[in-house]
Amino acid sequence: MITVPVLATVIVYSVGWKMYGHKWKAIHAAVNWTTLLYIIAAVIMFKMNFGRSFAGTVVLILLTIFTAIVVIQWKVSTEVTFSNVFKVFWCICFLLFVLLNCLLALTGIMFHML
Repeated sequence: MITVPVLATVIVYSVGWKMYGHKWKAIHAAVNWTTLLYIIAAVIMFKMNFGRSFAGTVVLILLTIFTAIVVIQWKVSTEVTFSNVFKVFWCICFLLFVLLNCLLALTGIMFHML
């Protein structure tokens, strides 16, 4: 499960590059289609590394991030557009969980070496 999101990101990026012919559109397609895989992979790697499920904690963190984005948009523009909120939320989730997957993979390697 560690390599599936990375491979999926590369495949979706390559297909997006062929379809759109534009680098940024391909990157956006890869981010949009693979974020959920990174979230699932992080939950699985937490279970593998620490022996217990952190799915509830991950959901709580996701809800907190979503709520913070809604509040920030409400404070900045006094009108909440949920399509914009969800786009920002999805990009933050992608970045957060790619970083988390890298850290969990390194942690797992270190745990299994010792």
